[in-house]
Amino acid sequence: MIDEVAPERGPRGPRGPRGEGPEPVRKRRGARRARGGSAGAWRSRLTVRSGSVAVALAVALLVGLGLAFQGFARWAGEHPGWAVLLGLVAVPVVYALLRGMPRGRELRRAARAGMAEAEADAVIAARTARAEEPPAGPRAEAAVRAAGEAPPRPGAEEPTLVAPFRDGRTAPLPEPAPPAEEPYAPAPETAALTAAGLDAVDLAALDYEALDADGFEEAVAALCRRDGCPDAETVGGAGDLGADVLATAPDGRRVVIQCKRYGPDNKVGSQDLQRFGGTCWSVHGAQLAVLVTTSEFTAPAQEYADSCGIRCVDGAELAAWAEGRGPAPWGPGATVG
Repeated sequence: MIDEVAPERGPRGPRGPRGEGPEPVRKRRGARRARGGSAGAWRSRLTVRSGSVAVALAVALLVGLGLAFQGFARWAGEHPGWAVLLGLVAVPVVYALLRGMPRGRELRRAARAGMAEAEADAVIAARTARAEEPPAGPRAEAAVRAAGEAPPRPGAEEPTLVAPFRDGRTAPLPEPAPPAEEPYAPAPETAALTAAGLDAVDLAALDYEALDADGFEEAVAALCRRDGCPDAETVGGAGDLGADVLATAPDGRRVVIQCKRYGPDNKVGSQDLQRFGGTCWSVHGAQLAVLVTTSEFTAPAQEYADSCGIRCVDGAELAAWAEGRGPAPWGPGATVG
């Protein structure tokens, strides 16, 4: 008998003699590398072709724009009137488009921000509802009854909205503005007094709070003329730069007066004094600067006037000046500040 001899097994498997097992695997790996290399080359060629197409399209676009501009220039030379009219129409349209682009982006950003806030509010509301939900079960109800409180019934509570409520699509309504205060209106019988009329009026008995702004300036100028400043005149207006009345005091000093006809609840603040102090000396060349008001001065305004040498005349001092019980701003006993 012939003994059967088993095939020799290699170290890596029973598929053949030594060294023959891994050969098919090596061949498959080589094929994969070959296919991968061909795919990479195809991708590189596609990228090069895409770049070439983009360059060609850009060149064609530039050439087309150049030809269009050349044709438009030729047409504009032949029809200048229509070209000017077209330009007048096109400029606002282009300007509106350029202005609308950033606004559109801002609106989109605002919408996205509103939606994000709405989602955050919804998450917070859900977490709050879960945290405030009472425990369920017979033991929890017994504990609530022992504490003297009735257990909440399902569906008894009304849903609450988290303020401010936003849904990402509608803007919240603004807070209502407080009602505007009515202006301090003068009395109609004394609102239209002129300079000539005021010289014939008893200034001691005049109601200065009932005058309008122009009438109050004329009344202050009349007081100056009555008490030794015959050249006093009003110069108030849009370009007065803080000077309402200009006069020359009996001792020769140049007097610059600003008039503030304010209501009893409106005091003259430091900003009014600062604006007046910035022009009375350098612009108008004042040797005596006076601010006259029917109201009062705040403490910071009085401090600023004291530091700058501005004479402040409030409503009480104005009444004393008009009635002869107090001095004029330049008279004996008048003090600065």
